[in-house]
Amino acid sequence: MARRKPSKPREIITPEARAANRMEANRLKAVGAEVTTDLAGRIVRARRIDVFQLLLERGALPQESFNAVRDYEADVATAQGLNTPERRPDHIRGTVEGAPGQNVTQRMIEASERVAWVARNLTTRDWTLLTALLTENDANCGRWRGTVEKVTGETSDLGHSVAIRCMAANLWDVRDRYQPERRMAA
Repeated sequence: MARRKPSKPREIITPEARAANRMEANRLKAVGAEVTTDLAGRIVRARRIDVFQLLLERGALPQESFNAVRDYEADVATAQGLNTPERRPDHIRGTVEGAPGQNVTQRMIEASERVAWVARNLTTRDWTLLTALLTENDANCGRWRGTVEKVTGETSDLGHSVAIRCMAANLWDVRDRYQPERRMAA
C-alpha cells in the first residue's frame, strides 16, 4: 500500500522546522519587523518599517508631513554624495580626471542648501529629534520611543507620537517656505 501524501500544510513541515520558523519570526518581531507567516508557520514576508511609515499607515501622520521627511532624507543623502556613482562603496574609480573635488554636482550643492535651510529654520528640539530619528535604526519600530524620550524627555506613549507629528509638520512648513538664493554671475 502506498503512503498517503500530506495534503495539509501543517503536515508538510516538520515540528523542528516549525519551531525554527517560530523562533525566527519572534526574533524578527523583536527587532521591530512586521512578520507574515503562512499556515505552516513559514515566514512569507518580513519588513522593517520606521516610525514615519507606521504613523502614516495608522492615519496619524498626514501625507504632506511624511513626504517632507522622505524628501529631507533624500536631500541629506544627495548632499553627502551617497546617490552619485563616484561615491558608492561598490564603485572603484581607476583614473581621476581634473582636480580633486570636481565630482561635486549642482544637485549636491542644491540639496546641501536645502539641508542648511532646514537646519537654520527648524526649532532646536525638532532639529535634534529629526537628526536623531534619521540616524540609522533609531526610527525603526523597536527603538523610536526610546529615541523620542531621550531627545524630548516625554515619557507618555501618546506624547511620543505627538512630538513626531509636530516635528514632521514643522519640517513640512520649513521646507514649504524654502526659497533658493538667487546668485548673480560675477
